[in-house]
Amino acid sequence: MPSATDRLRQEHQTIKGALEVAERIAAKMNRDEEVSQEEVDKLMEFICLFVEQCHHSKEEEILFPLLEKKGIPADGGPLGVMLMEHDRARGLIEEMSTAAGNGLTPDAAKRWMQAAWNYSDLMHDHFYKEEEMLFKMADRVLSQEEQAAIAGAFKLLEDEKIGEGKHERLRSMMEALNAQNP
Repeated sequence: MPSATDRLRQEHQTIKGALEVAERIAAKMNRDEEVSQEEVDKLMEFICLFVEQCHHSKEEEILFPLLEKKGIPADGGPLGVMLMEHDRARGLIEEMSTAAGNGLTPDAAKRWMQAAWNYSDLMHDHFYKEEEMLFKMADRVLSQEEQAAIAGAFKLLEDEKIGEGKHERLRSMMEALNAQNP
């Protein structure tokens, strides 16, 4: 069974695929090419459910509080930075959602494009920090039993936050979107 941090790393890979889709859609918008509202809506559904409600919730509600109890500081420390970046990501998700909800008019497409690029840049940097620093710290301070318990709690949270089986459906949807946008 993969550790809790390995599961989060695997999710990062799926999310990076979504970031690639967002970047390609933004590039099309920048070239004034036609963009499918349906593709943008699916991407936003993935970001809102998989990334925000599920992935970030696993970190904020389960992993981060345990790491703080294990001595990794939140205020002014790595956990605080991660939380601050989650908040920044939420703001960019809101900007993208609002723009997408306006039917991708030229002005809305410009706002969506800029927010998408900012979101992608933020998330790539964020994942690097988590994978190269925070998760390595977590792997040092958490026992195998704690990792397994966290991984089990992650599954319960997935089912509670987005519904049983929806995590896998969203992952598959993103793989299909990525294949449609080479």
